[in-house]
Amino acid sequence: MSKGTQVICGKYVLINPYTYVKDACVEFDTKIKDVKPCENLRDTGESLVITHGLASTHTHLGLYPVRSTLGYGLRLDDWVNTFVWPWERFLLSNPDASYAAALVAIAEMLSSGITLFADMHFNEERVLNAVLRTGIKADLSVAVMSGGVFQDFNESLEANRELVNRVRKLGLPELVKARFGPCTPRLLNPSEFAEVVSTARKEGVGVHAHLAEVPEDEEYLRKKWGLSLREFVEYVGLGDGVDTLVAHAIWVQNLTELLAERGIKVSHAPRSNTLLRDGLAPITTLLDAGVNVSLGIDVAPTYSIIDDVAFMIGLHYNGGSRALNAEDALWMASVAGYRALGFGTGELVRGEPADIVVWELTDILPESRVSHVVTSLVMGDAIVRRVIINGREVFRDGSLTGIRSEELMLYRSKLASYLEAFLTS
Repeated sequence: MSKGTQVICGKYVLINPYTYVKDACVEFDTKIKDVKPCENLRDTGESLVITHGLASTHTHLGLYPVRSTLGYGLRLDDWVNTFVWPWERFLLSNPDASYAAALVAIAEMLSSGITLFADMHFNEERVLNAVLRTGIKADLSVAVMSGGVFQDFNESLEANRELVNRVRKLGLPELVKARFGPCTPRLLNPSEFAEVVSTARKEGVGVHAHLAEVPEDEEYLRKKWGLSLREFVEYVGLGDGVDTLVAHAIWVQNLTELLAERGIKVSHAPRSNTLLRDGLAPITTLLDAGVNVSLGIDVAPTYSIIDDVAFMIGLHYNGGSRALNAEDALWMASVAGYRALGFGTGELVRGEPADIVVWELTDILPESRVSHVVTSLVMGDAIVRRVIINGREVFRDGSLTGIRSEELMLYRSKLASYLEAFLTS
């Protein structure tokens, strides 16, 4: 065994959500070297399941402190005006609060098996620092808009350009990437949106945008600009020579074929969509059309993707052209997310980055089928024991390995102080 090689073993190793090896070991350094049965696997009394890391393809880490406000029963625009805009203005004046929010949010994500996330927000250089500190993988972008918390469109576009350059200079594409984030059609005119997409194309990076989150999006485009949603996508160039990820895609019933043809990926945020009463996304229709659909936490009451997986299975069980099972849902939360963000196949196969999660399950039957193992994982009492990213352990038995618990508690306290200052300002 070569220097630096590590081995972890479990009762089940999931190559992907549909395929496993029983009583097996994963051999790895920075990449997966082999997955093979182990006849002499010692019975430790634990039911360990080993999977690939999970991915959230749409988050706003800066909004982590106000996540509980989704339970207030407000519609999207009312929620944004009441909570989001005021808090984001506070963040721009207090950028260190973004670092504290990102660090605490990332700790929760790692503890739930997330090894990769895509973030679109402000103060992204602070988020980048939190990424480097914790070792999680990330795809970052600035929410480019005309107005809002920025003075104008050019200011937000320049902030995104600086982020792309900063990330590029790091030279760590296996850990962190950046793209451009044209926020949403209602916060950019079509020409500005098209300029962001064109800039991304010239820079050789992707775009991350909100699209068709609420019916007001298309109503606005038709009334203000005389464009249908399809005409808007074609005009601004989404998916036209530029890697494109769109969040929500709820009101796209007439756009499914175009999304598939252009290879536009969709990030589905089941809990935030439901709590904000945005509508029910046609997920199974998109999947059947060949669209890559992954999962995003967005701004949810918890930053655990497993909570979104379990919620989504129930939400879509009777919708679309077919029901989603546990394997479909876990595929969206792992394989589809990694492929959408270009960080590998999202499977535990030879040559892939060693992004590994070790779970403890207490309710696995002695001769379980893969469907039972996956269902137990996403809807049972699974506990994350270890998280490994690029072969480096970043989480073990309830604690981050690179940050002392006392320091993390300090940042939680700082975040509470920032929130109190905001509420009393």
